[in-house]
Parts: sequence; C-alpha cells; structure tokens
Amino acid sequence: MKDEKKEYLVRKDMYAETVKKNKKVAMANMVIFSIGLLLKYIGRPELGGHFIWLGIIILIYVFGSNLMAKYEMKKYQLK
Repeated sequence: MKDEKKEYLVRKDMYAETVKKNKKVAMANMVIFSIGLLLKYIGRPELGGHFIWLGIIILIYVFGSNLMAKYEMKKYQLK
C-alpha cells in the first residue's frame, strides 16, 4: 500500500505541475488571440488570421495536455 500511495502522490504532483504550466501557456495564448483580433480589426486580416489559427492550435494543445495528465493521474488512483 505504501508504494501505491507514493506513486499516486508522484503522479498528483506531476498533474499539478502540468496544470500550472498550462495556465501560463493559456495566458500567453490570450495575448496571441488578442493580437490576431486586433490585426483583423485594423485591416490586416491575412496576418490576423494566422495569429488566430496559432491560438487555436495552442488551445488544442493545452486542452489535450490537461486531459492526458488527468488520465495518467486517474490510472494510478488509490483503490
């Protein structure tokens, strides 16, 4: 039981680190989205569109990373 609990705590810490990192990436992603929308608004839609697509790709990465980390943590959950 002790080894299982230790493994669970390690996975829980890894999950917490991943979520913390992804929150920072998500905040930077908001800046990217804002730049894209601003560029579209001021008349540079081709450049703004690239920033918006970059923001969508980063959003998918953050979402997927959080899901994978949560799945890994649940796999080692105490029973």
